[in-house]
Amino acid sequence: MQRNDSMSQNVHLTLTGRQKDETGETALTRHSCSAEYFEKNDSVYLLYEETPDGADAVVKNTIKLKPSLLELSRRGSISTRMVFEPGREYLTEYVTPYGRLQMGISTRSLDVDRTEGQLRIRIDYSLTSGGVPVSDCSMEITVQTETQKQAKNLLHG
Repeated sequence: MQRNDSMSQNVHLTLTGRQKDETGETALTRHSCSAEYFEKNDSVYLLYEETPDGADAVVKNTIKLKPSLLELSRRGSISTRMVFEPGREYLTEYVTPYGRLQMGISTRSLDVDRTEGQLRIRIDYSLTSGGVPVSDCSMEITVQTETQKQAKNLLHG
C-alpha cells in the first residue's frame, strides 16, 4: 500500500463511530491503525487496511477529504462508497459477505480542524434503508503524525 510519492507520510489514524438506533440504543466503535497520508489536487487522502471482526480478508480503505465533502471507500469482504456532504443525501450500496444493503446517508455537519501535526474531522449524519430511519451517527477521524503521537504519549504516558 506504500505509494511512491515524496509527499506521502505515515500517520496514526483513529476512527471513532457512534450509532444510535431508533430505540435509543447507542453503539460505540473505535479503530486505530497506521495509515498513509498524502495531498493531491486540493484533497487529503488517507489509505489504511483493516480486518473486520469475524472476517478472514483484509479490507482496503480510502478516505478522501475535499473542501466540502468526505468520501470513504472500502474494498474487500466489505465494499461500499460513502459520501458525506452537509445538506445532501447520498445513496450507497453496502456489500458484506452476508448480503447487500441499500443505504441513504444524510449529512448534518462536516467539521475539519487542522493544527500542526494533527487533523481532526467530525461528521454527524443519519442512515436510512428504503427511506426508513436506521440510526443517527457521528464519526470522528483523528490523524496524527508519528512525531505528534510520540509527543502526546510522552505527555500522557
